[in-house]
Amino acid sequence: MHNQRVSMSRQKLRIHTMPDKPSQTLSVAPLEAPFGVRVGNLDLRGKINERLIENLADLLYRHRILVINNQSLDHAQYYHFGQQWGRLIRHVLDYLRVPGYPEMMAIGNTQEKDRDAATRNGAVHWHTDGSYKIEPTTVTMLYARVAPKLGGETLFNDMVAAYKALEPRQQKLAESRTAKHFFGAAKLSPGEYPVTPIKTDKQAKAVPPVVKPLVMRHPITGHKALYGLGQSPFQVNELPQTEGDAYLGELKAHATQPQFVYRHRYALGDIVLFDCLSTMHSGTPNDFAQSTDAANARLLWRLSTEGFPTLISRRLG
Repeated sequence: MHNQRVSMSRQKLRIHTMPDKPSQTLSVAPLEAPFGVRVGNLDLRGKINERLIENLADLLYRHRILVINNQSLDHAQYYHFGQQWGRLIRHVLDYLRVPGYPEMMAIGNTQEKDRDAATRNGAVHWHTDGSYKIEPTTVTMLYARVAPKLGGETLFNDMVAAYKALEPRQQKLAESRTAKHFFGAAKLSPGEYPVTPIKTDKQAKAVPPVVKPLVMRHPITGHKALYGLGQSPFQVNELPQTEGDAYLGELKAHATQPQFVYRHRYALGDIVLFDCLSTMHSGTPNDFAQSTDAANARLLWRLSTEGFPTLISRRLG
């Protein structure tokens, strides 16, 4: 089924990518998965114009995940690329930030901080970035600076497909319910690891509890998706606590079935962008790497945004 999807949907996309260069043709092909696309023939070094970002954003919002291969960016170039997608976010876990780039996080198992298993494996659970914040995170991107030969994959799920797969009565029920969220307050499912911890009162005060819907309509595409079923929801407002916990667990188990999941194995230079309003994701457990040459060594630079790219925002008025 996936191979048929690839052969039927492979396309070329001609856009004017750089203001001082002629238009170039990007290759766009579905991932070997039920959702997501891979983009090739693109070099993000140098100037990037709004039209390129608009085209990439349209692909992302339609397909949930966008993988851009073979990039070679330094901190400043990657930061600049991230700025095109909205307002960059400073994550509440300030001890994961990259020096000189407070909105950028270093995720992996190669640095001194990663000797702590709670830090290294603190994202090994299904979650939606920013589900615990008042202003939702819209896009997260992960740039593979060190790619593991063994392990280190990230799992993604399609919350739009999971919503569509519910019976109509179940869809309406989910749409009528809301959940309270706080960083790391959700119950873990079997096999999940505890959330990378908040360590100070200052961090906790930066993310007070918020209420979010269990079904969200995407502001760009209009599609409906289940939202924020892991890491942060700790109470369904319309149900008693025990019933609400069970309901959240049932929805999460439904949404993370294999038919809704893509497992990404990183190659050096991959930039993986995902629509946080339409997906959840989970890391996979990893041991500490004794060097960046170790088979399991992984280092990802992470950026997240609120809002939307400039040309997309203009569509919203």
